[in-house]
Amino acid sequence: MRHFRKVFALSACLTLLLSPAGPTAGTLAAARLVKVRGYITNVLSPTSFEIDDYRVTREESLALDFENESPEARRGPEALRVGAEVEVSGAYDEATGELKADHIKVDLGQFRSFKMAAVLSREPEGVELTPEGWRGYFFPDGHRVRVEPSTEVLFKPNDSEEKALKERAKAEASKKQKEAKVKDSKAAERDAAAKSAETADEGDVDEEDAAGLQPLRTLKDVGVGMRMTYEGTEQPDGTVLARRVVFSRNEKEKGEAALWKWLKVKEKPSNFVEGKPGELKIDLVGKFKLLPNEEVQAYVSDLGQRLVPDYQRRLPAEDPQKIPFKFYVVMKKDANAFALANGIVVVHSGLFEVLENEAQLAAVLSHEIAHATQEHTWRQMNKDKKKRMALGMASIGLSLFGMGDFAFILDTVKTTMESGYSRTLENQADRVGLEYMVDAGYDPREAARVWTLMKKKYGDAPVPFFWATHENHLKRRSFIMLEIRNNYSNLDLASTRKGSEEEFKRLAGLAREASAKKKKA
Repeated sequence: MRHFRKVFALSACLTLLLSPAGPTAGTLAAARLVKVRGYITNVLSPTSFEIDDYRVTREESLALDFENESPEARRGPEALRVGAEVEVSGAYDEATGELKADHIKVDLGQFRSFKMAAVLSREPEGVELTPEGWRGYFFPDGHRVRVEPSTEVLFKPNDSEEKALKERAKAEASKKQKEAKVKDSKAAERDAAAKSAETADEGDVDEEDAAGLQPLRTLKDVGVGMRMTYEGTEQPDGTVLARRVVFSRNEKEKGEAALWKWLKVKEKPSNFVEGKPGELKIDLVGKFKLLPNEEVQAYVSDLGQRLVPDYQRRLPAEDPQKIPFKFYVVMKKDANAFALANGIVVVHSGLFEVLENEAQLAAVLSHEIAHATQEHTWRQMNKDKKKRMALGMASIGLSLFGMGDFAFILDTVKTTMESGYSRTLENQADRVGLEYMVDAGYDPREAARVWTLMKKKYGDAPVPFFWATHENHLKRRSFIMLEIRNNYSNLDLASTRKGSEEEFKRLAGLAREASAKKKKA
């Protein structure tokens, strides 16, 4: 992967809480009470650090508060390091940029052991099998995953392969048992019985070994589109030190295939000449008015297709892993976009009123494409299904795979469309989206700029828009900037592009005009 040489300033996630009353009017004029949540961008001393433009100072006697503790993440002043997520409250002096902390909470969650699944979009590079074991880096989803000889690097058959191996083992055992029965002497029968028992035992062992994990012997067994699951801990430099890495061939599960079919799309074309909008109807989701401007529709579609990862574009149409991406601009004034499991990406026309250039739109589309390529809807459904079963809220069982629980499916699709996915999946989509942007030649810093524009438009109030979560805009911006700092280097920024702002404004004007015609009608 490529990593920036420059250390970018990371934006903090700021929730400004004005105090209704203060010690004196003069004090409030010089400083105000704030609460800041974001990532540490620089450590100045044991009692001072920076969060973007905020210079935080604390008394040595100030006790730190910790959340999400674990054996891997130790509490103490050393936890205040670059990349750590912190929440600071205190008096902020806008003139000096100093924030005198009266409370600091450190989130240790990012430094504890975790497990993540990803679909590979590029071939492994810089990894070699040494006499001691595997050594190097894998880049599955924007993370730099470091493997050392102590790391387990394994290959696991997928469900279909496991089933085939089990059936083959049983067939071979049955064949040997039948062959043994042709011997009619008692001695032969005893030998056959013993041999049958021995064969059965060997069959169980072979079946277990075949269906289980096997050491990865060559990188030739690893390719794009495969699933990689890695377990480890994040290091101070942003890398993940892996304890275990498991590869398997990705396949579409029965329930996932059924979900695709349930998300049926019916499209009534727009009349571009008369400016009459068409209609996009998506089962389980709703109806949308298509923006009646051919140039804007073609522009978004062409941009989106260029951002789809190369391995997906090269898959034949009949391949089960092929996602047939289609991009639509609909008439909605809020700045929003969402993607469905089957590759349908819907962009609200209101995004053109907020964004400034093509690179920023590419950031939005790349993030949504990543939700589809990383199978986030299906993964979220399976996670929620397990929660519901554990809580006794619903006896879903195999009904999910037969798409029997309609209400559950509908709720999951609508929730992810309107409010985003879990924090883990949203962060993964941010990382993978940055990768797609860079591969297409766009400046990844524009992805962070999107959040500045969203804050300018909506403030820090939680609103439902693309990759929305309960976190506010500036925290998401700081996360992206931290990922850029940690996961990219040697990127020649001069060779990346943002796109013409004037051209983007022209397209925004076309979108605005097409929407206005409908209102007048």
